[in-house]
Amino acid sequence: MKNFINRYLFLIIASSCFTFAGVLENNLIKKHPEKHLLSVFQKKILEKEKKLNTYLDEITNIITAQDFDGSYFGSLHPYNKLFQEDGYGFIVYEGDEMRYWSDQAFSFQEDIQEIPLRTNLTFLRNGYYLTKCIDTGRLRIIGLILIKYDYSHENNYLKNDFQKSFNLPPGYVIVEKELKNSYPVTDDTGQYLFSVLPMGEVLCTTSQLYFPGIIYLIGLLILLIYFRKEFKRGEQAVFFKLFVLGAGLFLIYWLHILFKVPYVLYYLNFFSPIHFAYSMWLPSLGDYFLASLFFCFWALNFYFDFHFKPFAVNTRFPLKVIVVLFLFLCAGLFLLADKFINILIYNSSVSFMLNRITDLSFQSAIGFFSIGMILMGLILITIRIINDALKSFKKWHLTIGVAGAILLLAAIQLLFYSQVTFPVLLLFLVFIFLTVFLEKRYYLRFSLSYLIILISIISLYTSARIYTTTTKKEREVQKLLAVNLVTEHDPAAEFLLKEIQNQINVDARIPELMIPPYKELEDYISNTYFNGFFRKYDLQITTCVGSDSLDIQPENITVACFPFFEEMIAREGLQIPGTNFFFMDKMNGRISYFGKLFYPLSADSIGVAVFLELVSSLTAEGLGYPELLMDKSMIKPESYKRFSYAKYYDGQLVDQHGAFHYNFDIQSYNCSDEEFSYISRGNYEHLIYHTKGDNYVIISRSIFTFLDYLISFPYLFVFYFLFVLLLLLVGNPSIRRKHRAFDLKFKIQASIISIVFFSLLIVAIGTIFYNIREYKLKHQADLNEKMKSINEEIYMRLHLTDSITDDTREWLYRELTKLSNIFRTDINIFGIDGELVATSRQEIYTKGLVSTKINSEAYYELFYNYKINYFQPEKIGELSYLSAYKPIINNTGKYLGFINLPYFTRQDKHRQEISTFIVAFINLYVILFLASIIVAVFISNQITRPLTLIRENLRKMELGKRNEPIQYGGDDEIGSLIKEYNKKVNELATSAELLARSERESAWREMAKQIAHEIKNPLTPMKLNIQHLQRSIKGVEQKDKYFERLTKNLIEQIDNLSEIATEFSNFAKIPTARNHVFNLSERMIKVIDLFKSHDKASIRFEIESGEDIKVKADTEQLSRALINLIKNGIQAIPPGVHGEIFISLSKKGHNALIKVKDNGVGIPEETRGKLFSPSFTTKTSGMGLGLSIVKGIVENFSGMIWFETEINKGSTFFIEIPIYEDENNTS
Repeated sequence: MKNFINRYLFLIIASSCFTFAGVLENNLIKKHPEKHLLSVFQKKILEKEKKLNTYLDEITNIITAQDFDGSYFGSLHPYNKLFQEDGYGFIVYEGDEMRYWSDQAFSFQEDIQEIPLRTNLTFLRNGYYLTKCIDTGRLRIIGLILIKYDYSHENNYLKNDFQKSFNLPPGYVIVEKELKNSYPVTDDTGQYLFSVLPMGEVLCTTSQLYFPGIIYLIGLLILLIYFRKEFKRGEQAVFFKLFVLGAGLFLIYWLHILFKVPYVLYYLNFFSPIHFAYSMWLPSLGDYFLASLFFCFWALNFYFDFHFKPFAVNTRFPLKVIVVLFLFLCAGLFLLADKFINILIYNSSVSFMLNRITDLSFQSAIGFFSIGMILMGLILITIRIINDALKSFKKWHLTIGVAGAILLLAAIQLLFYSQVTFPVLLLFLVFIFLTVFLEKRYYLRFSLSYLIILISIISLYTSARIYTTTTKKEREVQKLLAVNLVTEHDPAAEFLLKEIQNQINVDARIPELMIPPYKELEDYISNTYFNGFFRKYDLQITTCVGSDSLDIQPENITVACFPFFEEMIAREGLQIPGTNFFFMDKMNGRISYFGKLFYPLSADSIGVAVFLELVSSLTAEGLGYPELLMDKSMIKPESYKRFSYAKYYDGQLVDQHGAFHYNFDIQSYNCSDEEFSYISRGNYEHLIYHTKGDNYVIISRSIFTFLDYLISFPYLFVFYFLFVLLLLLVGNPSIRRKHRAFDLKFKIQASIISIVFFSLLIVAIGTIFYNIREYKLKHQADLNEKMKSINEEIYMRLHLTDSITDDTREWLYRELTKLSNIFRTDINIFGIDGELVATSRQEIYTKGLVSTKINSEAYYELFYNYKINYFQPEKIGELSYLSAYKPIINNTGKYLGFINLPYFTRQDKHRQEISTFIVAFINLYVILFLASIIVAVFISNQITRPLTLIRENLRKMELGKRNEPIQYGGDDEIGSLIKEYNKKVNELATSAELLARSERESAWREMAKQIAHEIKNPLTPMKLNIQHLQRSIKGVEQKDKYFERLTKNLIEQIDNLSEIATEFSNFAKIPTARNHVFNLSERMIKVIDLFKSHDKASIRFEIESGEDIKVKADTEQLSRALINLIKNGIQAIPPGVHGEIFISLSKKGHNALIKVKDNGVGIPEETRGKLFSPSFTTKTSGMGLGLSIVKGIVENFSGMIWFETEINKGSTFFIEIPIYEDENNTS
């Protein structure tokens, strides 16, 4: 049972993870997770309602107290921040006048004071709120709780989400009446408030989906660990196991793709085609990651277990043919890997550009992990193939073969694809060269030096592949953008024109202004509907009545008004659905729209028509922030923002956008007649799209420079280095078990790198924070300068007035449009009561994104604290921006209102400036840090080189040999150390000589005692025999018989003395071991061949390890020890039994294990403890020095010898000696 659990433990854990995750998935997707979510939502509503009541009571007590001074904003100032923090808002009415509002973010209207006193659901223009009112007679205090935003459109900044504390999916819908499948929500008295209808593809929150997804991933990793253990445990051929493993991994992936399991993963962006999609087999970034993980895992098993020799034996193919085939396979894998990496980069919407750090995302990191696993798997396979290939080919022959494989693959590519992927073939060649010509100790153990070289190469390759593929990808985007720009529509304009049409249809003011000469009507339409976003368009309004005519210039002709415009619409117009506006396809490089507003009059059968023509301004950048006002479906892709473009009509510039400054005349670019052509100017590559005649569109992108490659390299190097270390720690148990001692070189490197890192980190943090602060101050100073200029313009008109009248309001609307265009910022004017008076961007307020009241915090600072200038950060949805305020004061010191500059039109540029600086700074410091690592390695090597020299000499030091002194010319601390070392070497030589002499004398004395003892043993029976002869010969007739028996006994004793002398001679002649590195299995085979023809026993030899085992020892002494054990085994076989000697060689950790097993009589228990004693023997003759000599030989190689025995079944002797390992594998 214990063995069963040990074997299947990881499988059990993995199955448990999958089961647990499956139960969670089922509960989240197939059952009713909304019940729990809405139960929590109901509790949260009650908590918030209770808290709202507390706040309302507090506010009521404050403003109804006898000592209240009437300063609502001053007394209620602490409540201003509650909306941003927890979604609480407050409004106070005194009579019909609004005296306090806690925030402008909830877009309330004047009729909000009509809400009932009890808790009620109220829909404002930007969301759903719970409201409650307290009426004191004189005062009405209204409290609001934000439930869910409900903007008229959604984008990156405006999201219709529930207030964050409710934690409900955005797909849930609030309904006033109970519907089927809806869940009612009640107040603290149990009274019905509203219902929530769960809707959406999944009824739980996204954060809930991540938990089972993570459990599935953990289960998969544990399952792979189980696969690895089963792979090692299996006794089948390695190639068969690799095939089964590959088939199993493919089956798992195929089932995952085919049945989309686990189902929960496909609700996450990670497994959606939003970020990456290529084919049915690679439908998402998550699937690409899984495929890369499986490939890397298979390659890891290939690296650790595959060898050519067993494969050649099993397949019966010539070994060299197999090696050549695998070299071609390896080169093909490089091409395939390059193809897969290219697929990822080209078909992804995520960025891999490391010189644009701010564009990177979590999905980018997953992509880099996938690339890292592909390249690491490729490297592991290549190392294993080349390492085995070197056993069959010489280095130069192998290099020639690899070059031939590369040329053949290049020819195949050229034949079928008409192009050759040189970078990956070069990578293959360089990597093979490193593997072939570096010593095995570097790459088999992944030494630091090898890792640095290897990671540098793959970092350079990855950087080159990213930039070349991205260049190809951006060229395709350039072409697409160029084609779109030829017939470009303005999605933002068309979206806003639909809304303008709806507003105009119900505008009662327009018919009232139908009074000739219609100037007031035209001003009203222009200021009311076309002064915000449409400032980047030239607007011309023409009003026609009855049979009015038009003078057309420069043709100088007169035409009827109605037919002229009707014909133009029919010829060039494309109607915007649901409106009377048309897109005009004039093919002049400018975007044009035309509108027709018709108002029938009873006095005129034809009526009055207002024709509106909008034409994009020449060479002008659009002012404003249209992304805030547009639905997300109409916003252009982010990739378009990286390009600059220009339009030329009749050879002259009519429109441009972006950072590049274009020439006015197209001829300056020396354009060709081709439809698409490329030219390079400065750091830009320009795509010139020739449409027709002298009409051109130029799309420009910045070219990747050497600095971009330089910036990318350290990021990739650090990432791959950490990734490889992680993979080695996870995939190689010996590295985890190995105790790493931190030597002096490492300590020096760590000290230098740590000092540099923390110094750079502190300086970088300080510099970044300082520069961000300076940027903000500069930003604020620029805004302040604009405020001064705008204030002066407005003051010149208002300094003599006592209040803002309707005429003043109309003037402000016209003036703000002009000032906004001049100063490139939006402008709001608020009255003394905080109400909006005029604005250059009406859409913000007409769409209900915020209320028409001034920000309460700013109002408090300006009106109650009398600040002349006030700056504060503000938000609309998720868009943050800096807002400036200044009071409007007339010449008598009276406050007329407040100027507000919401600087969100330039906020994006400001944020990009800060991001650009931070990215550049980080890039610089990463390069400096990488340089510091290189310097640290160089300095530490220089410092420790003499110490390494001392270490090498100490390692070579042997007693009984001449040890060379170290030559060092430096006169420093290390020089003094080396002098002491040389002195001790000389003293050691003298001491060694004396010690050797003493040991020889001691050994000979000991052996003399032993020999005396051993010689006395046969002399005694010899003497007794001779004495017996003397006595027996007297009177004995059969003297010959007695003499023959006596001489036989004497000969036996003399033979014993001879054997004793021989064994003593052998023992005395054991020379000093001459150790060298050799292949242990080859030596054992030669020794065993000596006994193959033995008639008493058969010998069988087995090598359990699939790889060569090398040891450092004396070949002859180890052979002698092995021969002795084999002879002892044969001699232990009883008469009448055919002997079987089994010898095996295996790998046990870092040691080689030799087993010599016989089927003899075994060793009695009473003699086992004395078996290795020099004077002990189990034979009837001899002095027992054989096993003692064997033990001495083995221990001389730092090895061990022991035995196991069983009576009448045989004995097994074990020899364990260290495998040769080069100690210089970390440099």
